[in-house]
Amino acid sequence: MTMADPITDRAGDDPFLPPRAVDDRAICTFNHTIDLPGHGTVAGAWDLRAGLDSYLGHVAVAGKRVLDFGATSGFLGFAMEARGAEVVAYDFAGEACWEMVPYPDFERAVIAPEIRNHLRRFENAWWYSHAALGSRALRAGGPLYAVPKAVGPVDIAVLGNALTRLRDPFRALHGALRLTRETVVVTEMLPKSLQFLRFLPRSIGLPLFLLPRTDQRIRFDAWWTIAPTTMQELLAILGFGESVVTYHHQQLLGQKRLCYTVVARRTEPTNPEL
Repeated sequence: MTMADPITDRAGDDPFLPPRAVDDRAICTFNHTIDLPGHGTVAGAWDLRAGLDSYLGHVAVAGKRVLDFGATSGFLGFAMEARGAEVVAYDFAGEACWEMVPYPDFERAVIAPEIRNHLRRFENAWWYSHAALGSRALRAGGPLYAVPKAVGPVDIAVLGNALTRLRDPFRALHGALRLTRETVVVTEMLPKSLQFLRFLPRSIGLPLFLLPRTDQRIRFDAWWTIAPTTMQELLAILGFGESVVTYHHQQLLGQKRLCYTVVARRTEPTNPEL
């Protein structure tokens, strides 16, 4: 997503990407470890296989149409399809790119092509897995702030660590949840320095923590850690007023990482206006 991406519906366009044949694993990057028929286990940074139920908040997806928002290489969507879901994956496509932190000395023209190539490799991995699994899932793409109406409606939206890299996570939630009829599942990782948030009472406040630091300028690709209670309130504003939070550990680069999952049910319509 570029800084100047317009917030449009693309209602007159077909948002679904045409199938692509990808048979070379060397041009793929897998965000999640996945088991593929004929290829064995393909390693990724995350390994959610043992903790999938917790990651999805123990939500039953069989017979549901599910939006896999921020699908990257597709593990979550394919896993839900294996459990009986009709899956629509959605992520960046084309020239869309992460919203990078614009430090004064940041050279977007240098970094953006590398990021777009990285995203393209995720998409390649999705199509590689799609073929290996004989999947019927659809993939759509574009700006993450405006999921086209043609993608929906869906019964369930799943956002797995999809909001950290977005400058305006609320707008992204709005764009996805206006298409969601029943349930939303949001899972985010809590950095070690912020794990106290699981014990923070709502009475103290609803915090949102900024990740970039001008004295380091290392993190140019991530913006926020959203406290679990804050996430619940954001979802309630969007009409998903009944929610529960659970905590679990997942494997990232061989280490256990604390994550939280909010499962929220629709109680009111989402206001179409921002």
